[in-house]
Amino acid sequence: MSGVKGETPLRRKKSLRRRMVVSLLCLALLPLIVAMAGLFFEASDYVAEIQRLQPASQIYEQFISAAIQTAFLLVVFGIMITALAWRMADQFLRPIMKIRHGAEIVARINLDHRIELDTGDELEDLALEFNHMAENLGKVYGELEERVRRATRTVQEERNRLATVLRTMVDGVVVANEAEETILMNPRARIILDMGYTSGIGTPLSRIFPTDRLNFHLKRVRQRWEQRRETVEDLLFPLCDGTLLKGSLSAIPGPGGERSGFLLVFRSLSSRKSEETLREMPKLLRGPLAASRSLVETLQRHREMPSEKQMAFLAAIEEEMGCLSERVTAIDDAASAARSSLWPAIPSDPRELLKEALLLVPGIPVEIEEEEGSATPAVLVEPFSWVTSLCSVLLWISRVSPAEPLIAANLRVEDGTVVTTFRIRGPFKGSPAELESLQLSPAGEQSLSLGEAVRKNRGEFWTRSSGECLEVRLALLQACDVYEGEHADVLRDCKPEFYDFDLFLPRPVVERTEQLQADLSDLEYVVFDTETTGMRLSEGDKVISLSGVRIRRGRIQNSDIFHALVNPGRSIPSESIQFHNIEEWMVADAPSISQVYPQFVEFVGDSVLVAHNAAFDKKCLEMAAAESGLPLIDNPILDTLFLSYGIHEGAEGLSLDSIAKRMGITIEGRHTSMGDARATAQIFLGLISLLPKRGVRTLADAKAFCDRHLLLRWQSSRF
Repeated sequence: MSGVKGETPLRRKKSLRRRMVVSLLCLALLPLIVAMAGLFFEASDYVAEIQRLQPASQIYEQFISAAIQTAFLLVVFGIMITALAWRMADQFLRPIMKIRHGAEIVARINLDHRIELDTGDELEDLALEFNHMAENLGKVYGELEERVRRATRTVQEERNRLATVLRTMVDGVVVANEAEETILMNPRARIILDMGYTSGIGTPLSRIFPTDRLNFHLKRVRQRWEQRRETVEDLLFPLCDGTLLKGSLSAIPGPGGERSGFLLVFRSLSSRKSEETLREMPKLLRGPLAASRSLVETLQRHREMPSEKQMAFLAAIEEEMGCLSERVTAIDDAASAARSSLWPAIPSDPRELLKEALLLVPGIPVEIEEEEGSATPAVLVEPFSWVTSLCSVLLWISRVSPAEPLIAANLRVEDGTVVTTFRIRGPFKGSPAELESLQLSPAGEQSLSLGEAVRKNRGEFWTRSSGECLEVRLALLQACDVYEGEHADVLRDCKPEFYDFDLFLPRPVVERTEQLQADLSDLEYVVFDTETTGMRLSEGDKVISLSGVRIRRGRIQNSDIFHALVNPGRSIPSESIQFHNIEEWMVADAPSISQVYPQFVEFVGDSVLVAHNAAFDKKCLEMAAAESGLPLIDNPILDTLFLSYGIHEGAEGLSLDSIAKRMGITIEGRHTSMGDARATAQIFLGLISLLPKRGVRTLADAKAFCDRHLLLRWQSSRF
């Protein structure tokens, strides 16, 4: 295919030259052919007349001579015409080929190359236009390269800051791709996991954390992602060396909204007191051991020592051995405390945990008894260990039953606990006493008994028999009835935006008096919107919702927002509820506008206000100021309605929906104050990026632009 592409221009050049020569020849020979045809007819008449006067042989000789002369003249004339046509075609094609070769150089090799052509005709103008196009293209490429350099520099700065943040974090951070391979591990994580100087990059998560427990939580995160639910999963990792990790696992979205990996944040919950005791024990043991060894060596060297001194030495050895025994007991107590400490509890749905356990043992049929209208409260538990405990109970029941057991399961609320009961009908061989010592051995963890696992989850289990039925009951504390003392250590999911690196950049301080002359990109904005009981503010309609979104340095600050429901002090018409879905019960306990307005004023500060159809929202603020007894916000206001009217002249539709559709913006939460404010903020950012080309660079320019098109729109509405 490459050979064909390379030959195509050459074939086109020859074909064009050939067509031009043929066309010129046709044009040149056409008059000659017509003339020869007329001459032929005249010669025919002349020959007929001669035949009457002269013999046929003489006439034939004269005709042959005339034909030869005519053919010779035609050949000479054709050669001259062909040469002339070829020269004309060559002179015409040479500038075109020069333009073509110049275009090829500009397109593939050198943007600074220019075509030099001096023909004094339209082809020279074509070459000049092409040079102008190449010059503009070079400028565009230069601007693009500068933007890429700036973006690269910004990304590098953000990477450096992120690296600094990760390096100084007290929590361990591990990032893995979709294949569960580590692509980032901060220093704290390497310290907690005792990775030494190994970076851990490329290591599968299953080699770092307990495999079964890890797969359990990854499966839950993936399921939540597919169900479009919150993907943050609290977890607990007991390592083989006794270290206990607590943290959270969440999915990382990719640039296209797909799942691109996982983020694991954790910290060590090992007892500091136990760690310190175990760490100090070698030093504490050396003294008694050294003293005892010295005393024994002295007794061995001086066997003839008097009995009184021997008794004194033996007493000293006994004292050192007692000290050594106490310290060994302390080591044993510290190890026992580490083993028997309760696991941090995570509020969980016991019904979901039961269903997960049943999915892990599909070969055991279990009938779940449901109670109509009964809601099961959340329990405090470490999910993986509890699901593993339920599975071990079901496997034990299946193992000790001589035939396929008939198992029924139910959940009941009893005295502040939620009890999971397995009822077995029919004969069984096993002893319920075996349950206590059932061993749970997840991959990558230390084994522990079922009784120990239940106690670590603050639960208890017991069995009871009634006739031919055996019941195995496992109880957990309700989440609402227990105060979790360690809740301060929980890693909670915060708002979507965790940081704004642009805040590190130097920002010009804009005084209020200089605000109008400030560049639009240097200003802070608050885009706000209101929802009301109706559109007739002068007839008593009131504000029921007020929201604001801050824009700083060209970015919407998702973590810096204002939102408040407002009690209007009057009923909300049903036709208004159909739009904003705010019902009276939702604002019954909400503050009044006189309480909300001062908070909104404080949130706005000196920022420039932005709204869509700002006249309506400003009227709402005027009413709020009057009810609060406070002055009206006098900050400058820009209106996206008139910005769009001026920029998109002639475009149909100036509603928020029409402008958003035109700009490719999706409104999430239409006719809610927060949803409309976010959409207006995105529209505003898109509009101000187009203003510099229209000579609008400062706030004063933008206000004049809005005012001018406000007047034009008012004038056009009169006709």
